[in-house]
Amino acid sequence: MRWLPLAIALLLFIPFASAFEIGGFEIKDGNLIGKYHPSGLEGCTISCYTNKHVLDIVYKKDSIDLKFDLIDDPLLEKLVNANPVLKDAIEKDIVNRTIRVKGPKLSIEYPPNGCKVELHDTPTRFLKIETNKIVIQTNGEYKIERIGQRENEVKIEKNGFTSFLLSNNPVLIEENNITLYGNMVFASFSLEEPMKAEQEKIEKAFLDKNIGGEVYIYGKQTDNISFFGNVSINVDKSMLEKGKVVLRVRGDDKEHGKVIKVGIAKMHGKIVVRYDGRVIEEADGIEDILNPNDDGSNPEYLVLSSNKDGTFMLVSIPHFSEHKISIEFIVENPVARLVAISFGLLIVAIAAFYIFKP
Repeated sequence: MRWLPLAIALLLFIPFASAFEIGGFEIKDGNLIGKYHPSGLEGCTISCYTNKHVLDIVYKKDSIDLKFDLIDDPLLEKLVNANPVLKDAIEKDIVNRTIRVKGPKLSIEYPPNGCKVELHDTPTRFLKIETNKIVIQTNGEYKIERIGQRENEVKIEKNGFTSFLLSNNPVLIEENNITLYGNMVFASFSLEEPMKAEQEKIEKAFLDKNIGGEVYIYGKQTDNISFFGNVSINVDKSMLEKGKVVLRVRGDDKEHGKVIKVGIAKMHGKIVVRYDGRVIEEADGIEDILNPNDDGSNPEYLVLSSNKDGTFMLVSIPHFSEHKISIEFIVENPVARLVAISFGLLIVAIAAFYIFKP
């Protein structure tokens, strides 16, 4: 069964070959460029509204366009559009005042106290929007379907790409358009091929809101994403230089536990996980770890994959306030191990000599 952890890792982090890496956004000529974005939503336009239209997010083949609705007054808008220099100056000013880029995370709030957008350039393609109304135009290229009887969850698919749209409110589907109100979370755990049974378990855990968030660690570069329960994961970067990962995890879901995903590049070996200072045990398997409420107040972890490229793992948080999770990698020194074995054999030989001495 040694293939199972690798298969699960593939499900959680696609593409596997570069899954430990973290992207970084750049804005060039009004286009948003990243390592992992756009991906899967090419051809879609996401329009955001407060009491009026304020923003379009247009997914192209190799970039994302951000288009702001600049002026309310039709006459002023006509005058501005007639003056390319003025229009360009206004657009650049809005971009500089509105968009915040910090490595792999991009955040937008336009207008102030209006539409909030959060986008991450990581293998887990993640987008969060909070505003009055959101309309996604798919141009008929996607298969759109509800998930069971859940009115606030939708699955969209195209050419092997699968993603989920979740909202706190009912989602409306009208031909090629999807309309959401209040908020939206988009995430994709797409898999190109097999292991559908494990993929369904991961997807179900996400839809059941059992996966609260994730963190990627690549050298000194880190990025964390909050899925549900306002889970925050902060990395103590001073400890990374010592080969130790220390996470401080917070959340506001007092009644239900959550699972966090951890991807750590270039660290592998025997793993010791401590939760608030005490060593915790590894879970029995994927189903066990994805149910953070089945072991009472006992946290657990599960290593999905650990090799020279890095380590993927899940950690369950049974209940939230603030917790400290430390992950240590103990790499055996082959020379020290050989010396220890030789010393042990020497002790056995000496003992045998005296025991069987005539």
